[in-house]
Amino acid sequence: MNGIGSDISSISDRLAKKQKNFDNVMDVSRDMIRLAGESITLLHNNEKASALKKINEIAAKAKVMQKMDSDFRYHSLQAYQEYAEALCFYWVKTKGRLPRLSESKVPYEAYLMGLMDTVGELKREVLESLRHNDIKSAELYLEFMKSIYDSTRSIRFAEAVLNGFRKKQDVARIQIEGAGSEILSAKHSRA
Repeated sequence: MNGIGSDISSISDRLAKKQKNFDNVMDVSRDMIRLAGESITLLHNNEKASALKKINEIAAKAKVMQKMDSDFRYHSLQAYQEYAEALCFYWVKTKGRLPRLSESKVPYEAYLMGLMDTVGELKREVLESLRHNDIKSAELYLEFMKSIYDSTRSIRFAEAVLNGFRKKQDVARIQIEGAGSEILSAKHSRA
């Protein structure tokens, strides 16, 4: 019976290291999520330079996290997803295109989920453009929304494989339909 004491001590040391790693992953995840939210707000306010600074901070934190999150990918995926959303939205607003998966440097699940969340940010831009009577910009944002949805429409996997994706697809479709209706309504009110 006494022989297991050293095994238990060794296991305890390993678990303590794993706990510390988990705590670090959670801290970095929270920072990434907060910075992503801040960058999206800045982008909606057309403060692109400030948004880029936040996105660069997130990218640096993502590199750090990728070195330590292998045991906790489930817990870090939300942070990568928020980063992907902020990055996609930034690229649409500044480059007129969406980043490819290889350019985002996030896990593929997070990239897909972030893309779908970008649709909501683009709808907000559609509405803001219409508020300023800028139908051309609203239509451009709607085209990005449709492009994201159409590109991902064939993605159909079980929830256990890609948790929450189907719901995001449904929400994106509803947002696209709503944005299209708003643009149509704005066009008719101008005529």
